[in-house]
Amino acid sequence: MVMKDKSTFKQLKSEIQAHRLPDKDWFLNLLDADSQKVYEENHLRVLLVLLRYYYLSKEREKVKNAQAELAKMRSEDDHSATAYVRTLQLNALIKKAYADMDAYRHFFDEPYFARMDVQDDKEGYNAYYIGKKGDLNLGIVDWRAPLARRYYQKSLRQFSINEYDYAVILRRALRTHAGKVVDFKNEYLSVRDYLTKEEIAGRDEEIVLDPYLREIISARKNEESVRDIIESIQEQQFDLITRPERESFILQGCAGSGKTMVLLHRLSYLMYNNESLSPRDILVITPSRSFNSFIDELAQVLELEKVRTVTLQDYYIQVLSKAGVDVADKIIEGKENGDYLSYVYSSAFTKDVALASKKVFDDIYGLFTSEECREFSTQILAECREQKAAYTRIKNASQRLRRTVLGEIKEDADGNPRYTKPFRDFMNDILQIEDFLSLGVEEGMRGTHVYFYRQLSLFFKSGLHVVKSSERIVDEALQSLETFKVQLQREIKDLQRYKVRVGDKEEYTYADRIAARTALLCETDGVMEDVRLIGEHCTAFTDFFSVIKEQKNVSDLGKCQNVTDTVRFFYRLIVKPQKMQFNMLQKGLYKSDVYALLVILAGLGKELYPHYNLVFVDEGQDISAEEYALLRTINRSAAFNIYGDLKQNVTPYRRLNGWEDALNAPVYTLNQNYRNTHPIVAFVTDKIPLDMRSIGFDGAPVQSMGVREIGGFLKDKKGLKAVICSERDIPALKRTTYNVVGETGVLSKKKINLLTVYESKGLEFSAVAVYDATMSENERYIAYTRALNFLAVVKPNKKQTKKSTKAKNKHTVSKTKGKKQ
Repeated sequence: MVMKDKSTFKQLKSEIQAHRLPDKDWFLNLLDADSQKVYEENHLRVLLVLLRYYYLSKEREKVKNAQAELAKMRSEDDHSATAYVRTLQLNALIKKAYADMDAYRHFFDEPYFARMDVQDDKEGYNAYYIGKKGDLNLGIVDWRAPLARRYYQKSLRQFSINEYDYAVILRRALRTHAGKVVDFKNEYLSVRDYLTKEEIAGRDEEIVLDPYLREIISARKNEESVRDIIESIQEQQFDLITRPERESFILQGCAGSGKTMVLLHRLSYLMYNNESLSPRDILVITPSRSFNSFIDELAQVLELEKVRTVTLQDYYIQVLSKAGVDVADKIIEGKENGDYLSYVYSSAFTKDVALASKKVFDDIYGLFTSEECREFSTQILAECREQKAAYTRIKNASQRLRRTVLGEIKEDADGNPRYTKPFRDFMNDILQIEDFLSLGVEEGMRGTHVYFYRQLSLFFKSGLHVVKSSERIVDEALQSLETFKVQLQREIKDLQRYKVRVGDKEEYTYADRIAARTALLCETDGVMEDVRLIGEHCTAFTDFFSVIKEQKNVSDLGKCQNVTDTVRFFYRLIVKPQKMQFNMLQKGLYKSDVYALLVILAGLGKELYPHYNLVFVDEGQDISAEEYALLRTINRSAAFNIYGDLKQNVTPYRRLNGWEDALNAPVYTLNQNYRNTHPIVAFVTDKIPLDMRSIGFDGAPVQSMGVREIGGFLKDKKGLKAVICSERDIPALKRTTYNVVGETGVLSKKKINLLTVYESKGLEFSAVAVYDATMSENERYIAYTRALNFLAVVKPNKKQTKKSTKAKNKHTVSKTKGKKQ
C-alpha cells in the first residue's frame, strides 16, 4: 500500500486522531468486546501504515536523495571547498535521517500499552493512547506527560488539568506485540451518562487491580536483564514518582516493593517534564558498581544514560579529587576493625575532628593575637608597612635606579617571565608577611580554617626566605647602588670634558646631562636609605620568627605546600592514633579513610564539590547519620530523595536508629512485594517479623539442601542465578565455574554468580541458593528476597559447621584484641 496523495494520508490520520464525535453506537460498541477488538486492531493497523509508508518513507526519501547527490558529486570529481562543505552537510542529513528512523523502531513492537477516553467541557470527547514514548503525530501520549499521569491514578474518576475539567469514560490496558493486538482489558468503563441501565446490561467495568500486573511481572521473572515497570506502575508508586521536583522525602519499602524502580522512573519523569533539568544537576548514589551495570539497560529505556550513578565511596573519592586530594590509587582492601568503624562513622569522630581543628587553630592564632604577643606583632606589622612604603618609593624611582635594585624582566628557558635580581621576590615575601599579620592583629579571622592555614603556609614560606636571605639581598642591592653611584660619577666626569665658549666664558656642552646625573646621584642616596631601612626592619621579624617556627604545629602546618598536606597533618593528628589503637597498621588508606578525610576537609571549612540540585540515594539504610550530614553540607541546596528499608541494614557501624537521623522529611511506605512468589514471601515473613505482603504469585516451595546439591538445584534454571553467603563463607563456597562478583565487579548472565549479601543488595535473580549459617537476621531477609522464582536454603555439613564456628570465634577474638589494644 503506497499513499500517493494527501487525501489518503488525511483520511488515515483522522482514523487515529484522539478527538471523537461519539454517538449512541459508539458507547454501545465500547460495551461490546468483539467490536472493540476490531476497533483496536484497525487502530493499530492504521498507525503502522502511517508509520511505515509516510513517516519512514519520508526519511528514506531524504537518504535516497542525499546519496544520489553525493554520487553525482563523486562522478564530477569536484574537490572544491564548496563541495567539501556540501558533502559534510549531506552526510549529517543521512545520519539524522537514520537516527529518526531508529527512533520509530520501538513503535513497531509495542507502540502503546494503554488507552484512556475522557470527556471535557471544552474539547469534548478524546481517546488517548499512552506509550513508553510519545509521538503526537501518531496520537500517542508519553507516559510521563501530565495527561498520562491520570491513567496511573486509578482511583480518579474526574480530574483537572489547567482550565480543563475531565471525566474518565474508559481506562483500558492493552497488550501489543510485533504489530498485533495481543489482548486488552478494561480497568474502568462508565457510560451511565450516555446509555440507559437496560442498554448497559451490567457490561460496564471497574477493576481495582491492574489486570495485567501479575502477568507482566511473571513474564519477566526469567529475563536476564532488568526491565522498566511503565506498564505496571501502581497508583501509590506513581504518586511517589510524580511528587514535586523540589520535595525531599524518604521511601521506606519492603523487599520487592519497587523502591529502585520508583527512583529511576521518577528521574525519567522529572527530566521529561522539566527541560531545564540537566543530568549534571542530578546525583544518584547506588549500593555497588555491579548494581550500576545491572540497571544500565533500563537507564537507556528511561533515557537516563547521562545521569551520573555512583557508589558513595566513588563520590567521596571524586569530591576529594576536586579538592586537590587524590586517593583513588592509594586505597587498599584491608580488613577494618568493627569497633574502629563504629567510631569513625559516629558523631564522636566528627566532634573530635572539630575539637582538634579548633585547638590547633586557637593555639596558632593565639601566638599572634594573645596579649603577650599582640604588641610585638603590632610592631612588626608597622615595620612591614614602613618597608612597603620604602619599596613603593623604590618602584617609583628613575628607571636606571629602579633596574639597579629590582633588575629587569626576562624569559627563562621555558618562556616564563623572571626578574634578574631577587629584591622584588624578597619584597613580595615582606608583603605576604604583612598580609598574614594584619589577618590576626587588625582584621580578625576571616574566611575558613583552611584559608587561614593556606595563609599560614605562605607566611611561613616567606618568613623562612626573609630570615635566610634578607641580609644577603639587601647587601647586594646596596653594593649595586654603590657601583651605580661610581658609574654615575664617571659619566659626569666624562661629560665635563666637553666645553663650549659662549661669549667670554666656557660652558659645559652637555650641561643638561650632567645636571640629570647629578640629580640621579642625590636620588640614589635616598634609595640607599630606603634599602637600608628595609634591611634594618627585618631584624625584629627574624627574632620573632625564630620563636614562632619552633612551635611544632606552626612548623608542620607552615611547611604544607597544598591542601593535601594540610589534610595529611590532621589525619595524622586525629585518625592515625585511633588506627594504631585498633592495630590497623597496613600501609595505604582503608576504605573508611576516604570518608574520614572528607570529614576533616569539611571541618576545616573547605568548599567541597561537585554539588547537585537533586540527590537520590538508593539503599539509604546503609549510610550513617553523619554521612547524611556530610552529604547535606556538600549539597546545601539539594532536594534529597532517599530509598531504603531499615530492616535491610547489614552494616551495624552505619546503622540509622530511624529515618529522622538521615533527613527531616516526610516518610512514605510501600509494603507490597511485587518481586517474590507467594511461597518465598510466606517463608520470609514466617522466619522474620516483617510488614511485607505478597501479591499472590504461585511458585515452587522453598527448598532446603546441602552444599553439594547447589549445582543440581541451579543447573536447569533460566535467567540469572546466584549463590549468596556471608563474606567469611566465600572461600568455602567458591568454585571455578562460578562468577565471583567481588572479583569481577559484574554479574554474569551465563554463570552462577557467587556474591556476599552486601553485594546482592538491590539485585534480583531467577534462582538463588542462600548459605545462611553465619548470617544475621537482616542478612537472611536480604538474601532470601533476592530470589524471584526459586529459593533454596543451604545448610552446612558438620565439617563446614566446625569451620564456620572456628571462623566466627576467630573473628570475635580479633575484635576483642582490637578493643584491648
